Amino acid sequence: MAERKPSTSKVTMLHGMVITSSIDAGRIEEISLPEFDNNFVLVTTRDIPGTNRVRTLDASVPLLTSSTISYYQQPILALFGYDSESVQLKSKEINISYQLPSQEAEIQPLIETTPYTYRFGNLDEATAAADLSSIERTYRFSGSDYLSNTLTRINVEMEGDLLHIYTPTQWPNHVRETVSDTTAIPKRKIIIHRLPFYAPHDEMLTSPSSLCALASIACIKGNCPVELLCKVESYRPELSITRKSWYFADGRVQAEDIRVQVNQGCEPMFSDEMANQLIAGLVPIYSLTALSISIVFATSNTAPAHFFGDLGYSDALCSTESHYCHLAKLTGYNPLSWRLKFAIDSPSHSQVIRSDKYAKLKDMITEVSNSSDFQRKSAAYEMQRQMRVKLSTFFNYSRGIALTCGSGISGFSSECRSLPQQPVQITLNPNNKVEVNTSFYNNGSSAEIWKQIISEELGVSKNDISFVEEQKDMLDSGPSVLAANSGRMPTQILRACNQIKEKRFVQPLPICESVLSPKQPGTKGSLFFSNSWVAVALELEVDSVTLQPLVRSVWASVSLSRIFDEQSLKSKIRHTIVTTLREAGALLSHRSDFDIVITIKGDGEQISSSITSALKGVVTAAFISAVEQAMLSSPSKVPVDGATLLRAMRGKS
Repeated sequence: MAERKPSTSKVTMLHGMVITSSIDAGRIEEISLPEFDNNFVLVTTRDIPGTNRVRTLDASVPLLTSSTISYYQQPILALFGYDSESVQLKSKEINISYQLPSQEAEIQPLIETTPYTYRFGNLDEATAAADLSSIERTYRFSGSDYLSNTLTRINVEMEGDLLHIYTPTQWPNHVRETVSDTTAIPKRKIIIHRLPFYAPHDEMLTSPSSLCALASIACIKGNCPVELLCKVESYRPELSITRKSWYFADGRVQAEDIRVQVNQGCEPMFSDEMANQLIAGLVPIYSLTALSISIVFATSNTAPAHFFGDLGYSDALCSTESHYCHLAKLTGYNPLSWRLKFAIDSPSHSQVIRSDKYAKLKDMITEVSNSSDFQRKSAAYEMQRQMRVKLSTFFNYSRGIALTCGSGISGFSSECRSLPQQPVQITLNPNNKVEVNTSFYNNGSSAEIWKQIISEELGVSKNDISFVEEQKDMLDSGPSVLAANSGRMPTQILRACNQIKEKRFVQPLPICESVLSPKQPGTKGSLFFSNSWVAVALELEVDSVTLQPLVRSVWASVSLSRIFDEQSLKSKIRHTIVTTLREAGALLSHRSDFDIVITIKGDGEQISSSITSALKGVVTAAFISAVEQAMLSSPSKVPVDGATLLRAMRGKS
C-alpha cells in the first residue's frame, strides 16, 4: 500500500499552538478569553471527548490542566486558526492568573517513593574488621533539558470515519492508544503514519502522543485538517549517587553502601525498570563481600523526565568507574594495575549482568593502556598533582588521563513486568517473498541488519524482503529505546526465521511466525546478559584562563560478538563519544594530533548487546577522573562548567 500523503491545502487547514503555564507550581485562578470568531478553534479540558489523561504504563499525567499547575510550561489550552500568525496574535489576548503556593507549601520536602533495595552479604559483619578504611563520595548528574533545533510537524485529518495522524514517534502504539483514550475513537479507526525524525535524547517517545491528541481533538471540533508545529523538549532525570566503600590497605574492597536519589519531575515513569538499570550499573565488576543499594524516586515541580537516550545505566556505571579510579589511586595503585588485579568474574556482578569472559576485558584495557601510553602519562600527571602546584596562567600544565571500562547492555531487564509483550512477525510467501511486520522504523542501518539476517537464514534476496505498510495492521513492537532495534529485534527476527525453517517444505506457503520480545537471552537469573565490553582512555588539559576542559585524545576499544558493518559501527562509536563529551561540558582540542582511536574486535556469531549506554558511562567516567587529576579535586556535578571547576580548584586552595 502506498504511503498516504497529508492534505496540502493550506486554506482549509488549522494551524495550532499550545498555551502553557508561566509558573512551576500553584493553581489557576482565572482564564480570561477574548472573543473568538469562526476562524479559531479553542481546545480546553471541556472539549476532550474521552479522558483527560495520558497514560504511560502505570503512570499518567493530564493532557491539559484547568486547575493545579505541577510544572513550568504545563499545557493549559490549545488554540488553532487558519494561519499561524493570527493564532500567535490571538494567543496574546488570553490572560491566565495564578494563585501561587504559600510559603509553607514551598518549603515542603520532595515526595519520595518507597526505596528500591538490592543487597547481598551482611554489611554490618563485613565492615566490622578493625583494619578497614573507608571513603565516601557523592556523584551528581544534574537534570537538564534538550530543545531540538528543528520544528516537529504533526498533521491530523479525518477521512470518513478514519483518523489519519502523521507524526514522528518512537512508540506508534502509544500515540494510537493516547488518541483513542482522549478522543473516544476506536483504535482500529486511527491510522498512524510515521514521519522521519532524529531523537538522540528520546524526545519522540511520549511527547508526540500528547500533541497528536490535542491536534486530533481540534480536527474533530473544527471538522478540518490540522497542522501543529512545535519544538519538542526532553528532560533528563536528576541523579545523586552517594557511595561509601570499605577497603583494606592492599587495595581490596570489602563492602559498599550506595544511596541513590532520583528526581523524575512531577510524575515518576518507568521507575521499576530505571531501578533495574541503575542497579546494573552500580554493582561493580570487582568482587565485594557485601553490598547494599537503596534507590529513592522523588517528585518535584518539574516536567516529567524519563528516558534521555538512556534509563540510568550510563550514569550509574559512570559513578562506579569514577569511584574505583579514585580508590585505586588512594591505595597506591595505578588504575590499570588495580583493575587487572581485582576485575574478576564475581558472583555479585553476575547476579545483575551475566558478562562475557573477563579475560577479554583485561586484554582490552591492557591494549588501550599501551596505545595511549597510559601508565607513563598517569605517573607524570599524578606526580604533578602531588606537587600541589597552583593553577597559573604562566604555567599551564593542568593535565589528566583516565582509564575506564564496562559491559554493554541493551533493551529492558529480565525483571521488567510493566511493558506488554512486543512482537515481530515474519511471513514467508510464495516465490521467496518475505514480509516483516513491526512498528519499528524500517529504514537505516538497523533495518539493513534485519534484512541481512533474514537473507542469510531463509536464503532469500534482500530485494524480496518488504515491510508491512498498512498501518492499521501494524503490530506493537514497543518503544524503540535502549537500542531495542539493534539488540532485541535481531534476536527476535533470528528466532522467527528458525521457526519458519522448521516448517518450510513441510507446510504450504505462506508461513507466518510471530515472536514475542524475549527475556534477556542467557541471563539465567541475571537482570541482563552482555557479550560486549568497552574500555576507554581519555587525556585532557584544563585551560588555566578559561577553565574549560579540553580533550586532547581518546582511545576506545570495543569487544563484540558479531559485527555486521564495521565502518558504520565505528562511525556510531565516534559520534557517541563526541556527543557524550560535549554534553558533559568538554571541548575537543583543535590540535593537529587530536584523534579518537577506535579498535573493534568481533568474536562469534551471536547477536551483540548494545554498547551505547556503556560507552556513554565509561567516557563520562574517564572525563570526570581526568578532570579530577588535572584540577586536584573532583568536580561536584556533571555536566561540568567553569563555575564547577572554579569551586573544585578553590576546594584545594
